[in-house]
Amino acid sequence: MTEIRRKIAELFEYLDSTRASLLDCARDMNQSFAVIRPRDGEWSAAENLAHLALVEATVAMLMEKTIAAAREQGIGPDTSDQSFMSSLDKWRVAEPRTKLEAPARIVPDPGKAVSESIAALEQSRARLKSIILQNAHLDLASIKRPHPVVGELDMYQWGLFVAQHEERHRKQMERALAAVTERAAECAPIV
Repeated sequence: MTEIRRKIAELFEYLDSTRASLLDCARDMNQSFAVIRPRDGEWSAAENLAHLALVEATVAMLMEKTIAAAREQGIGPDTSDQSFMSSLDKWRVAEPRTKLEAPARIVPDPGKAVSESIAALEQSRARLKSIILQNAHLDLASIKRPHPVVGELDMYQWGLFVAQHEERHRKQMERALAAVTERAAECAPIV
């Protein structure tokens, strides 16, 4: 394999970091509590995890199709190694400030096992990284596709979005688990 460009290495390091945090959270959680919704209208920790698997698979497919179309149109090589890692900061994607409604195609199945979601996340991450690496020589910054909330994103930003979105939902998972654990402690019999 050829040398990975600095900006791709930067992206992959961030993707790996957010994934490690997510997996630590998923592996440490009480599996019985993971499926309990903390409040009406909020997803359980397991549902958050299943949602992330759906989103990453969808983004990988979107990137693959969008890059293929750009290849057919004769997209040129990438000549810049400028970092894009702060390019989504203004949207604060990683911060779960406001509740957003997910489109039906990425609403999780409430019955999805945590282990299934983790396996799906491993597959989608491998696919996402592969797509980026296979096209690293192309000007991925000039290939754009709209996101329904944050607007036009280039292919690097789509990868960055996946990592920041994952961080957002990890925080939601932790809050959901804390709320369920607290509720269970309140209901525990006094001995």
